[in-house]
Amino acid sequence: MSRIMKILAIMTLAALLTGLASCKKGSGPADGNPANEERQVVMVEELQPRDLPEHITVSGRLEGSGDILMVSETTGRIIRLTKKLGDRIEKGERLGITDNEVFRIQLDQAEAAKLSAESGFENARLNFTVAENLFRQKLISEVEYNSNAAAFKSAKAALDGATAGVEAARRNYDNSFLAAPASGIISRLLVTEGQYLSYGTQIAYIADNRNLVIKTGVGESQIGKLKQGQEADITVNGDPKIHKGQISGLGLRPLPGAANYPLEIRLLNSAGLQSGMVASARILSGVFRNQLYTSINNVIREYDRYYIYTVNQDDIVVRKEITPGRIIGENMLILSGAEAGDRIVTTGADNIEDGALVQVRS
Repeated sequence: MSRIMKILAIMTLAALLTGLASCKKGSGPADGNPANEERQVVMVEELQPRDLPEHITVSGRLEGSGDILMVSETTGRIIRLTKKLGDRIEKGERLGITDNEVFRIQLDQAEAAKLSAESGFENARLNFTVAENLFRQKLISEVEYNSNAAAFKSAKAALDGATAGVEAARRNYDNSFLAAPASGIISRLLVTEGQYLSYGTQIAYIADNRNLVIKTGVGESQIGKLKQGQEADITVNGDPKIHKGQISGLGLRPLPGAANYPLEIRLLNSAGLQSGMVASARILSGVFRNQLYTSINNVIREYDRYYIYTVNQDDIVVRKEITPGRIIGENMLILSGAEAGDRIVTTGADNIEDGALVQVRS
């Protein structure tokens, strides 16, 4: 055999030995032995009887307990606003002033008319007093006495009318200063300087931010679970801070045109909150004692049947059909089909099958 032929034979033998070694090293997965396959990782929770609280959650906008709409009781153009949006205003304090020169003149005229009526009344009273004395002494006739009596009554009526005229003129003048009917925060200002007001024009919303409430509604199935004074946890605009509140009002009839019953929740501390903010209230309505339950995300529904995946002590997946109970929030009661101690798959159930061998992680 030539030298070249010997070298080729040696190279061929070396290649065959290398191939055999590679096949032997990679023969594990091909033999179908599950113990050698990579296990899928799952997370589980142990099913144990626990208390399950039930809550009713409602939402609505915060309102002042004395939240009112201020409307115009006068006519005229606004010449100055003395308050702005968000300012606090006390009852009777001026929010602004209208062009009230006409009302001032009318008040002056009314007061002058009252002075004249008072003078006329005083003269008529003196004349009537004298006429009474003379009539008792039979020094004047009954006709003359009745004439003085009528003049006195007429003067009294004129004075009463003049007094009422002054009160009306003063009220018109005072209304021109746009005085607040209640104390609170100006939550909405609906007018601007230069705007002309008519009777009934909406001017501003005034909210008492020291006593904020949520006015909302609940369904027929929930109203019976609530009672006056019941506590509520309140959050505002996604803020994690929890504010405490109490149910301060429950309606006996549904809201007009709706199936919900009115519900009012009063905040116990309104610090840092403003009228108009969107708030959610969570109210404990009951507790289911010593129940087996799991998250509805751990339950698989196929038509009218419900299943859960569990992992036994050998880390093998066991699919169980369960009888579901009520859904409470994000959880479902399990009436039968599972028992205390079962390890329910909570993460990784999407790609597992009954009988699969898995790796459990806590």
